[in-house]
Amino acid sequence: MNILHICLSHGFGGLEMYPLRVGKEMKALGHQVFGLTFQGSEIAEVMQREFDASWELETRGNGYMQLFKLADWMKQHQIQYVHCHKSSDLLLAVLLKKLCGFKLIYTDHMGVKKPKKDIFHRFIYRNVDQLLSISQFTLAHNKKALPVKEGCIQALWLGTDISELPTEKADLKAELKLAPETFMIGIVGRLSPGKGHFELLQAMTHLDERFHLVVVGGLNAKQGGDDPYIAKLKTYVADHEIASKVTFYGFSSTPEKQLSGMDVVAIPSHLEAFGLTVIEAMAQGKAIIGANTGAIPEIIDNTGVLVDPLNVEALAAAMSDLSLDQARREALAKAARERAEQQFDQKVHVRKLLSIYQML
Repeated sequence: MNILHICLSHGFGGLEMYPLRVGKEMKALGHQVFGLTFQGSEIAEVMQREFDASWELETRGNGYMQLFKLADWMKQHQIQYVHCHKSSDLLLAVLLKKLCGFKLIYTDHMGVKKPKKDIFHRFIYRNVDQLLSISQFTLAHNKKALPVKEGCIQALWLGTDISELPTEKADLKAELKLAPETFMIGIVGRLSPGKGHFELLQAMTHLDERFHLVVVGGLNAKQGGDDPYIAKLKTYVADHEIASKVTFYGFSSTPEKQLSGMDVVAIPSHLEAFGLTVIEAMAQGKAIIGANTGAIPEIIDNTGVLVDPLNVEALAAAMSDLSLDQARREALAKAARERAEQQFDQKVHVRKLLSIYQML
């Protein structure tokens, strides 16, 4: 198959990493994989390196201006399937479909909350051959909000690499010059509003020096972070004098290494559409504290601790209780790893995705 992934974004979070990861796996299976993204973006650098070819746009508007050239390029590469990952890219994809005649797949990574059934969106979604929701939670919202026929929408959980667990875990405590008996609590992912970092910092004010929070994620916009939000977090740490209990680790291209060195992984996102960091932590065999809202409960099932992400006292209590209870941590970690192997293997996910393409 010849497949084009469209992701016009300057960010570099879970959404942007998804087409890169599945594209790489598709290539490993012998398919031709192409990319369309923004010039100078982090995604563009990876697509240039990993994909068969890519087309880069200065702006989304350039895509419309270069529509016929872009269509010729796609015909040259005999593109059969176009997979879109942002709703804002769909109009360009639909216009290209009119010129090229490929099958159009759209993965909604966010979950639509407001109805989109006006004339414009009816035109757009009439031309989407398959809409994929990343959880049952978002599927329910999308069925209500979008003008999509029943047979053209389904849920497909995301996947992650399920590799052998390392025999030696990363020694984050030594790296950060912390005492070996310190309880390491971590959060991995994009630093942006609603992801729960602020509540974790608030919870840390309720915990003593035995506990340390490590925040792994880009610390600027180019690395996927939200600059005003990051400034707010750092100000809170300084104002509440908890710098000795908090480390802003920064971006990591290998978050599994940092995850392996954490005692507890906390993911108190306010309303997560899926939670890629959840399955990454499960794959690393970690005890997880997750939000009891959004898609996280269906992902974790009974393999972690669920709390109200806005209840700081409950969050702090869960962080303390799980850190201090080694037997429970180990039991949850084992259950999480087993569930990841059964439900969230990236290779299985890609094969399911390719079978969806072939059925169109």
